[in-house]
Amino acid sequence: MAKNYSCGLCKKTHLTVKNRRTIVNEKIIDYLAKTLKRNIDNATTCICLQCRAQIYRDMKKVMNSPQIRLGTTCQPNDDDDPDFLAEEILPTELISPKSIQLNLSSTSKSHRRCTVCQKNSSNRHRQVVVPHEARTQAFIDKCIVIPANSRCCPNHLLGNYFTQESISKIPEVNNTTLFNRSDITELLDRVRGTLTLNGKLNFDCAHSLSEEDYQRLTGLTRNQFEAVANTVTDLRKSEIRSVKTCLAILLVKLRTGLSNSILATLFSLEIHQIQRATHAARSSLMKSFVPKFLGFQHMSHEKFTRDHTTPTARTLFADDQQETGILVLDGTYIYLQKSSHHHFQKQTYSMHKGRSLVKPMMIVATDGYILNVLGPYYADGHNNDASIIKHVFKTNADEINTWMHDDDVMVVDRGFRDAEEFLKKLNFKVEMPCFLKKGAKQQTVDEANTTRLVTKVRWVVESANGRIKQWKFLDKVVANHYVPHIGDFVRIVCALVNCFRPPLINDFGNDDIGKEMIEKAQLDNHVKLYVEEHNLLRRKTVYKEVDGATELIMFPRISLDHLRQITMGIYQIKLAKRYTDAHQEDDNYALYICKDRPDLLRVKMQSRHSSSRCYHLWLEYDENDVSGWYCTCKVGSRMVGCCAHIASVVWYLGYQKWNIEAAQSVNASGKFSSSILNAKDVPEESDMSDVESVDSYVEE
Repeated sequence: MAKNYSCGLCKKTHLTVKNRRTIVNEKIIDYLAKTLKRNIDNATTCICLQCRAQIYRDMKKVMNSPQIRLGTTCQPNDDDDPDFLAEEILPTELISPKSIQLNLSSTSKSHRRCTVCQKNSSNRHRQVVVPHEARTQAFIDKCIVIPANSRCCPNHLLGNYFTQESISKIPEVNNTTLFNRSDITELLDRVRGTLTLNGKLNFDCAHSLSEEDYQRLTGLTRNQFEAVANTVTDLRKSEIRSVKTCLAILLVKLRTGLSNSILATLFSLEIHQIQRATHAARSSLMKSFVPKFLGFQHMSHEKFTRDHTTPTARTLFADDQQETGILVLDGTYIYLQKSSHHHFQKQTYSMHKGRSLVKPMMIVATDGYILNVLGPYYADGHNNDASIIKHVFKTNADEINTWMHDDDVMVVDRGFRDAEEFLKKLNFKVEMPCFLKKGAKQQTVDEANTTRLVTKVRWVVESANGRIKQWKFLDKVVANHYVPHIGDFVRIVCALVNCFRPPLINDFGNDDIGKEMIEKAQLDNHVKLYVEEHNLLRRKTVYKEVDGATELIMFPRISLDHLRQITMGIYQIKLAKRYTDAHQEDDNYALYICKDRPDLLRVKMQSRHSSSRCYHLWLEYDENDVSGWYCTCKVGSRMVGCCAHIASVVWYLGYQKWNIEAAQSVNASGKFSSSILNAKDVPEESDMSDVESVDSYVEE
């Protein structure tokens, strides 16, 4: 049987272990000492809720008595000294009674029931006092007064403010509310304090910014921003800004690329305060956030190969070996101001780009996950991609030699050609696009197929570079005083991308693409052999021009999914629309069929890079499918997918002319191209004007 305790004032035995509360209020202890005429031990003495409420009522009566309000003291009139309590609780300010009635709705005041959902408090469901900020929010948004010390469930709050869902659920219990002078003054002060914050970006008030505002300003959602703020535990609040404001200053700067002067206006701070907040947030994120989502030490080799290696890459380059790691490497560019320091200017000037820049080295998984960022490095001739990767392994940057395993695969571009033998000596496999041989104008079928296998995997590093450039600070020209911290800024953005962005490739269950590409890489291009054997490139009399809209009825009707199977990617399909747009604008979409072979179509296509260069392509087709192709461009002979020129013709004949929406989307650039002037569009002068100008010259 549970033990019962008796109330120290009314002596009733109805207190149990669960509802027994010790006395911690010194005023109540003094009240009991005077009432019971003995010393009170707060560790052993307890009182019931009814007696506690009665004591509060007695104390309130004394505070609201005329003597207390007028500043006078009560005179003792018996031996128990009834004025003892009044002297102890004499307020420092005059408190007026709640006698002012206003037509403002209010909620009920309760310590046991939630103000929002009316749920009762219990030991398992404890409630908290409604913060002043939340009470002010309810008054401004819904014109509802929440009495002081009211309770609510913790899940209704986001920080010190109500969530938008909770605000809409607050009930109106009373149509009028009683105030005293102190209540009205406090309410006006709180409303004034809130309104003064509306002129600046306030990330401490959850309802002051919408979800779209968080996305536009920081690149994160509200919940993601709160998650990052909870990780920076070493970032301290100061008198001028909070922890969230300090973090928001850095994220807004990285996302928008705004100058410190504009940020100072937005956050109502001084420029030097913005600078200190930026560096404080940068140091805190580099210490507590970045190591969790970036670097060789944040993820083991086994986890990396298991979770971030796509089946297509594993089939193409690792022979389906689960323990083989596949890394995609490439350098990206961060542009700098031109430095007045001559030596630094020469080291940061890139002959390739013709600008001052530094080069971080990106190491990315085949699904787009950024494993690490090394550097940044200078941009002169001593710091090309090959020299950088040699430096990385020779200096064991970030313990890369310990993390890497033998037979790991590195997918790189042609800029790493001078480091290929170096990497192979370290027992790594290197996959690189093939070079065009000296004097050749086109890659062979095998070279073109091998190059396509590499680019099928390597494109993720370009997309990863594009992702981090969405933070405009890294996409613009960076001021030179930020040069010592450029590496930290890049790593912070990469860690945010890893933490909150989905992978670039999510289809980990489909490994048929890799097998299909390997099978097609073994095929020979029979259309190319036929064209070269019959010299169809130079012969013109064997062709007859046709109208693609009316005469090529036998050309198969192709869906976008089928077209993607032909191209083995989506990039060629995007370019196909633009090629069709350009040729229809110039009215030069000339289609020819071979007289001897009606199933062989020839098309002459203008290059999108050079006005003086044209490509010729051939398509072999039947009623059901496109069975072969060949183009005279550099990679036009490959069988693993096709080039964008071939994709353009297939898209135009097999999809666009059958799809009304696709036909309407073409020529979309015409709406703005007419607004730009062309200097070559000058009317020719007549012969008469030329004669008159000569005669006038002679006379003069």
